[in-house]
Amino acid sequence: MKFILFFLLISIAAKSSQADLIPNQIHPLHPKTGSSGSHVPQINCLSWRLAVETNNIQDWTSVPLQCEDYVGHYMLGKQYRDDCYNIVAAAIQYAKSLKIGKDGKNVWVFDIDETTLSNLPYYARSDVAFG
Repeated sequence: MKFILFFLLISIAAKSSQADLIPNQIHPLHPKTGSSGSHVPQINCLSWRLAVETNNIQDWTSVPLQCEDYVGHYMLGKQYRDDCYNIVAAAIQYAKSLKIGKDGKNVWVFDIDETTLSNLPYYARSDVAFG
């Protein structure tokens, strides 16, 4: 149990210490909504992201070409850091709510899912800086 709390505290400290290293580099020049019925391609990327996150699109192998910039901006922008912070906060709240016995027989398993593994080629590119 002490190891878990130590790991969570280190993770939070590392995340919060790096929060300001990357300034908000995303400055939209115009809203991403169309006016008078004009088609704006990035709007479909938001729908694609939602469908992937809710597991409504399965077995996808890569980010659609027209959404590459959208995903890159999300990953390097403030929203991704905010999303990670909220996930860590929810995980800590959940961990604190557990009733764990003091017999030393409890195990915490951290799972790396398919999404993380499918994003590895994106992070391996030389033009992507993360972390």
